[in-house]
Amino acid sequence: MIRAWNDKNETVLDEMAEQLVRDQVIWGASWGFVSDQGSRFKYAGKQGAVVPYCDRNVEVGMYYDLASLTKVIGTTTRVLQLVEKGVISLSTPVKEILGRFSYEDVTVEHLLLHSSGLPAEIRNKESWSRENLLEYLYITPREREAGEGFLYSDVGFILLGKIIESLDETTLEETFREHIFNPLGMMDTSYLVQGSRERCIPTECTEQRGCICGEVHDSKAYLLGQCGSAGLFSTLEDMVKFVKAYLEHSRLLFGEETFEKLCSTIKFERTLGWSKEYGRDTLYHTGFTGTSILMDLKGRKGFVLLTNRIHPSRNNEEFLRMRKKMNDIYIRKISD
Repeated sequence: MIRAWNDKNETVLDEMAEQLVRDQVIWGASWGFVSDQGSRFKYAGKQGAVVPYCDRNVEVGMYYDLASLTKVIGTTTRVLQLVEKGVISLSTPVKEILGRFSYEDVTVEHLLLHSSGLPAEIRNKESWSRENLLEYLYITPREREAGEGFLYSDVGFILLGKIIESLDETTLEETFREHIFNPLGMMDTSYLVQGSRERCIPTECTEQRGCICGEVHDSKAYLLGQCGSAGLFSTLEDMVKFVKAYLEHSRLLFGEETFEKLCSTIKFERTLGWSKEYGRDTLYHTGFTGTSILMDLKGRKGFVLLTNRIHPSRNNEEFLRMRKKMNDIYIRKISD
């Protein structure tokens, strides 16, 4: 069901997104709203700043590099399904599944909460081979002990991806498709861009890789291939389907107990995989490329924003400031 375009609770955000495009803070955007009344989709601007992207409008069915939204759409969702089925528990030590992992006290829950002590990044890995990077993941020096606090970690979610592959005995693409994407009808979500590259939104233009389009931007995911921290591509339409499933507590994803766990587990303003910075009943996550999802589970409303804010350059702090303002406004409105 598509709602009327003049929904007063969302008009301000429409105007803000369109102004960002007019001011060339971003070159284009796709955004959508979900509630009990239905879903609404909006598109503005061009695919990019350079030829041929500057000649193409942003419209229905554009593929975006989701960046770290991969962590929640694929990795977190599948791990929670495995926990619900009793294949593992949140307290299962990572080393019990990944025998080469160095630390005996780090659990699955630590990885989901970003409290493992593992670092955010692996520096200077661009010249490494895939094999070198994989090996280093298991012996990465910690910056603090497990459970001592929040430290956002791509490394932790790459390891969660390896846990999923080990338990499901298949690739992330195949298991996410079987257990998440196909059940929800998300046919345009994948590690592999489907169809014409003309539907792809470009990301950063770099000296090493040129103008990146249809390939993952994240350097670790680019080296590793499919991984748990980044790499998925999707459309606004598929992201709205995903948000809808969470808001409706869809049995296609989890049982009610797991949805309740996402609300009740709060440590360091986090829950399992997601940020709780907007409150107990919210789920929030962003992606480096300019993507975000914000959900109010109690109010059953959600806001999806997809952009390529790092195109042609990642030096775009103004978008980050404005995105936070947009989410602040949205939460205030749905909480009134």
